Amino acid sequence: MQNCSRAHTLFLECGINPQDAIFEIENGCVEKCQSFVLSRVLVDAANLCRPVVKIDFSSIIFFEAEDDRGSEHEVKVDLIFKLIRTCEGHSECIQTWRYLNEFEIKNDIDELEIEISTPFAVSFCDRTCPKCCEYRIEVEGKDFKGEFEALRVVSPDLSALVQGTI
Repeated sequence: MQNCSRAHTLFLECGINPQDAIFEIENGCVEKCQSFVLSRVLVDAANLCRPVVKIDFSSIIFFEAEDDRGSEHEVKVDLIFKLIRTCEGHSECIQTWRYLNEFEIKNDIDELEIEISTPFAVSFCDRTCPKCCEYRIEVEGKDFKGEFEALRVVSPDLSALVQGTI
């Protein structure tokens, strides 16, 4: 057991290897079962007592889609963002967030065309054990409606603010 003193320490870790998620689209349909690792951050809390890790993530979700079939038109994007913590080779999904954007028109228009670019940001506070851990954010496509030209999650930014006593 560690002997905890009263000296507090605070440090910031920035994400490494951020990658945009460019969803594959075939004939207007977003391919099923796509998932992407957007960014990772390494946190070494091995020398801290009672470490607390605050994770901040932000990105931009962009999509362009249309629906020109029938008298009712719908465009839908449903994504799941996962925060996964890996410590000593053991991975665990510790939080999920859903992004849902849906447009429905029930008028006598010929088609619905949507082009959206919207920010997506989340925060999570984790009381972890004193270990060296990796946190990563993944995005997974769940459900889509409409004929898509593009679907991307871009400019991922992940950081961890770590506090504990030494």
